[in-house]
Amino acid sequence: MKLLLALLCFTASILSAQGIGLHPPQVDWQQLRAEHVRVLFPEGYGQQAQRAASLIDELATAHNRSVGDKLYDFDLVLQTPNMTINGYVGLAPFRSEFYVTPPQSFNLLSGSDWVDLLTIHEFRHVLQASNERRGVTKLFSYLQGQTGWAVLGAIAVPNWFSEGDAVVMETALTPLGRGRTPAFSRDLRALLRYRGEVYKYAKARNGSYWDLVPDHYRYGYAMTTYAREVYGNDVWRDVLQQGAAYRGVFYPFSRALKRKTGLNTKRLYLRTMADLRTTQDSLLIVDPARVEGTPLGRYYDTDVRRYSFPFQDASGRLLALRTSYRELPAVVAVGDPEEVVLPIGIQREPWVYGTDRFVVYTRYDQHPRYTNQNYSNLVVHELGSGRSRVLTEQGHYLSATLSFDSRQLVAVWYDPLAPAPELHLLDASTGQLLRKQAISEERNVSWPSFSPDGQTVYFLAQNREGLAIRAWDIQTDAITTVRERAYEPIDMLRVSAEGQLVFVSGRSGIDNVYRLDPATGEFDQLTDVAIGAYFPYLAPGGTLYYSAPNGRGDRLQQLPPQMVPKGRIPLKPAQPSIFERPAAFAAEETNLPTEVTVAGDYPVRNFSNTFGGLKLHSWSFNGSYINPGVSAQANNALNTLAITAAGFYNINEERFAGLASVAYGGLFPTIILASGYGDRNTLIQAPRTDSLRISRQEFSELSLGATVNVPLEWVRGNYFTDFIPTVGLRYVSLRDAERESLLPRSFSNASAGFLLSHFQRTALRQVQPRLGAVVSVAYDRALGNTKPGERLFVSSFYFLPSPFKTHGIRIDADYQREQAENRYQYTDNFRYARGYVQPLADWVYRLGVNYQLPLLYPDIGGNFIYLKRIRALGFFDYSRLAIDAFPNAKFTERSVGYQLFFDTTWLNTGDIAIGVEGAFRLDDDVFATDEDNLQTRLLLSGRF
Repeated sequence: MKLLLALLCFTASILSAQGIGLHPPQVDWQQLRAEHVRVLFPEGYGQQAQRAASLIDELATAHNRSVGDKLYDFDLVLQTPNMTINGYVGLAPFRSEFYVTPPQSFNLLSGSDWVDLLTIHEFRHVLQASNERRGVTKLFSYLQGQTGWAVLGAIAVPNWFSEGDAVVMETALTPLGRGRTPAFSRDLRALLRYRGEVYKYAKARNGSYWDLVPDHYRYGYAMTTYAREVYGNDVWRDVLQQGAAYRGVFYPFSRALKRKTGLNTKRLYLRTMADLRTTQDSLLIVDPARVEGTPLGRYYDTDVRRYSFPFQDASGRLLALRTSYRELPAVVAVGDPEEVVLPIGIQREPWVYGTDRFVVYTRYDQHPRYTNQNYSNLVVHELGSGRSRVLTEQGHYLSATLSFDSRQLVAVWYDPLAPAPELHLLDASTGQLLRKQAISEERNVSWPSFSPDGQTVYFLAQNREGLAIRAWDIQTDAITTVRERAYEPIDMLRVSAEGQLVFVSGRSGIDNVYRLDPATGEFDQLTDVAIGAYFPYLAPGGTLYYSAPNGRGDRLQQLPPQMVPKGRIPLKPAQPSIFERPAAFAAEETNLPTEVTVAGDYPVRNFSNTFGGLKLHSWSFNGSYINPGVSAQANNALNTLAITAAGFYNINEERFAGLASVAYGGLFPTIILASGYGDRNTLIQAPRTDSLRISRQEFSELSLGATVNVPLEWVRGNYFTDFIPTVGLRYVSLRDAERESLLPRSFSNASAGFLLSHFQRTALRQVQPRLGAVVSVAYDRALGNTKPGERLFVSSFYFLPSPFKTHGIRIDADYQREQAENRYQYTDNFRYARGYVQPLADWVYRLGVNYQLPLLYPDIGGNFIYLKRIRALGFFDYSRLAIDAFPNAKFTERSVGYQLFFDTTWLNTGDIAIGVEGAFRLDDDVFATDEDNLQTRLLLSGRF
């Protein structure tokens, strides 16, 4: 229990917090209050808010049997300006957010209505969290508020259960949940089929930097459905509740599962994997794959790579979007070796469409201040010249394709506040909007593609009755249906040069490529594969290219024209996905989205973004390595107001302090009011004499002040840029317990500074950005005639590329000036040369050179601690410092050494880097009492 308490304190201290004030202030927020939830939404989105509330009330009363009927009220925020594909439920505070713009790929998160799917999935997490608040978890919710509730729940309940159970419910309650989509299980099936991989349970839980490990959604769905099928629909209810109550301190969820089924979590995992492999092998023996392509390019056993969106350029080269664990996404010419043709920046979801001359792709952008207002714009790249041009600004474009003559674009435009999704026709050279068409019967449209003559646009259409292939006649604006609507997982529509519609369907339980003639209605199957065929491209001449999973990612395949004649493969009857397990949720199965009637009578009122929903939610350990402490936090529902009270201990000064702050981010600047009181313990230099005299000054400090900053963030291509200018003014009252005359009674302090960072995002295995810089500048000055204190502090990092893709070089440059004679000394946060103690100096600078690289990817351990990677950093530090009163009091501090980091996961929950540093001092440390030049220390960082 002592270890659990220590881990709780640490995890609470590193729980990540969402940024404050990310919503545009011009949004008029409204609220409706249902029985179990308060829904917050922008004006104009009321109908969907009413529907979400109706679904939640129905789910709360009629669909809780397999998890528990305990339910705590929560806030739900519907984000319409945000184009992120996500939704979440979080504690501290207890709230949920839906980002309501849907994805383009129906294989990504299934073909269900996006907001309905989010409501079912995320509310299941609300029920899970509510029913976890029992026993020890409930005790810590009293001791530490929702932070204790969150941490104890996360440690007790595996994330594979939380997400797997939620996917089960979205599958049971909709006709097209992820469990019914063959693409959802493709990586797991590929590992079992081609590599024979059944990873150890700990590796499946914690992932890998080296191998492709399906995420906890996939493993979770497989394990929860297996247990439901074998032990009954409601098997998990008692397991969840007893596990979260900690009936058994160590691995309480696994112990509860064993009491219920005779299997612990590891044994359940192994049974599930054995059953899945047997199921798949048996099916493929009875009905073997008959038409699979020839692999293209090189097989990379030392990397995990995926290839998608294949096409040919004018010279006949096959190009595709490549993603990798070692490198950033790029369009490459497939071969051995590969040639990078076009780096692809940050996107809301992968989207690339190529022709013989051009590539069009989407680019993620955001408002620099209000990052919840973001965009997806279109970029066209000319393959011959290498030039790119951005066609749109502040766009809501989810996807786009070029006409066969490359003169026009057709793109999907989605605005949640608009009546319907739209198709936009644009000029491919200027981005000028030529025509638009609202698709009023649909909730979402995707994968638009021109006919060869450019007169018709074919697209996938989705509403609550299923998916269809439809057509827009550009001249008449007529919308017709080419393939009737059905609850069938279809995706990735593309038109061939001969006018054939080629797409992927999972109708037979495995995703295959199909072809539809829109003129005659003839429909045939082009592939018959074991795992799945994705991103089909039927090239001129009849060769079919597609992407197929292989256990190390996805590899491109080629079928020559003689392998894809019409009618070669008999059509199979529609059937469930291989790993769907319909019997596992038959007792709860229904089509909830079509059954729920939206009453529309929940009262609607305006909602304040200042004090609306303000709640005290947590009181817990918090702080940093230098300033550990405890804090209490309160936030409003829209996270524009945060109130904090804290007490902490400064390790450098060995003194306690406390503070209270109020931060408001509802305006363009963020305004922080803060007050604090604490004891101080600093070194000062006596006024100039013939000898150096150093004394220790102890005093108490009371401060009250205001700080204003403007957090700005830009996203362009593969780079993030942050700029946060800050100014502040505070009043300081001092009391010197021993020598009152040495300190002024009070003074005012002005501060100014900024944080500037610009860096490239990293691939999974890269230990640091390959390019970038982080610069922090802070200036403080005491005002008034006495001028008791003044300081300039500069800290910076500069990231440079190494010849090796996953290695990195970092240059450190730091500077601080603060007169040691100043009566008032600011809190010291300078990074001195490694291996040296804090000196007394009027000015100091440090230059550091660091080289970091990964050493090993062990993927070993168990449920308590799991080791994923070992990396090393070698460094050289050079520092100069001086005391101005004495010309000869200049010192050089140099050190060389290493840092060895172990990237670990603790309790299958928290990623923590544990390191050891060894620094050898090349110069004497005149301020140290320890004469040993080899200094070592423990390093620790991480996040739960």
